[in-house]
Amino acid sequence: MPSARFWTGRSLLFLGLLLCALRAPGDEPAVRWTMLDITPREDVADSHLLQMPGGATVLIDAGRLGDNPDAVVKQLKARGVTRIDLAVISHFHVDHYGALLDVCDAGISIGKVVLNVPDAASANPEMPWGCNLEDVHRTLDGLRARGIPFVTPAIGDRIWEERTISGATVALDVLCVYDGLHTPIGRTDVNDTSILLRLSVGPTRALFTGDLNHSMGAYLAQSSVDLAADVMKVPHHGTEGVAPDSFFDRVGAKAALVPAPHKLWITVRSARVRNYFAERNIPVYVSGERGNVTVTLTEHGYRIETER
Repeated sequence: MPSARFWTGRSLLFLGLLLCALRAPGDEPAVRWTMLDITPREDVADSHLLQMPGGATVLIDAGRLGDNPDAVVKQLKARGVTRIDLAVISHFHVDHYGALLDVCDAGISIGKVVLNVPDAASANPEMPWGCNLEDVHRTLDGLRARGIPFVTPAIGDRIWEERTISGATVALDVLCVYDGLHTPIGRTDVNDTSILLRLSVGPTRALFTGDLNHSMGAYLAQSSVDLAADVMKVPHHGTEGVAPDSFFDRVGAKAALVPAPHKLWITVRSARVRNYFAERNIPVYVSGERGNVTVTLTEHGYRIETER
């Protein structure tokens, strides 16, 4: 007769298999990507919170805008976030980086920052309305003073990787990063210094595009870079001169998220992008209309939930 120990082992194995069989799709290892609603009025800004299967937290952009300057900190605190393991600043416009030090000073620790400082040739023509290199360097000095390491990645770098309990790889890969001067298309503006990131959960993909503009977007559309994704964050808040339709064609997203206020999304500045997705029956989720938008990504697909 089998020993009690033998039966205990078999019972636990059977129970484990039964639980796996009964597990709902929403219970499988997932990345929860929340496009934080920090654009409730008229200004634009970006911030995206990734909650990884292993418990780590990644923040992509931390924008600070005039009509809601504390928005990022309030959103993170409302979710009980006390640590950001990795922060990524896609590019140095204040609506993408301005709240980074505010997050630190609010008692939320940051483990590491990935960023891309533009060349002065790209940044200086935007003074004073666009990129302010003096403020950029004050921010870098602030990171140093707080003991937070920061690095600039290279194309092809994997800046995050972990495995789920099912064996799927969760990864953040850098698809594009240029300083605005040393590029394959000549000098660009600061928007086109955006770090493009692909989030993969097994075969399921999301694309983070910063404020990719027409010039670099057109180049990428003709390149061999693998841009394909199931869900994309629309660049430049969906406004001209955002990446061309050929770029969106290459991505082939089935859903799109736009961090923009409602008033901007319905203007002529957003007409091309708005019409592109409407004509293809691709659902679009605008933060100023839907509030916080959460995409749950697993190796078997994704689902999207909104506040409104």
